[in-house]
Amino acid sequence: MALTMKQARIGIEATQQEIADKMGVHVQTYARMEKHPEDMTIKQAMLFAQIVGLQISDISFASGF
Repeated sequence: MALTMKQARIGIEATQQEIADKMGVHVQTYARMEKHPEDMTIKQAMLFAQIVGLQISDISFASGF
């Protein structure tokens, strides 16, 4: 079963601010991505997966999960 972005982030014990910094976005932008991952670009999704050390297929980029 795929993890949500929040689950993946918590799994590496990172804050939203830490992930935002690594992605080069404002923390509010990252928080919005976490709530609405379906609005992310493929490039952003790939970067997030790399940061949390997972395959992109291991993360659910759909909201409501």
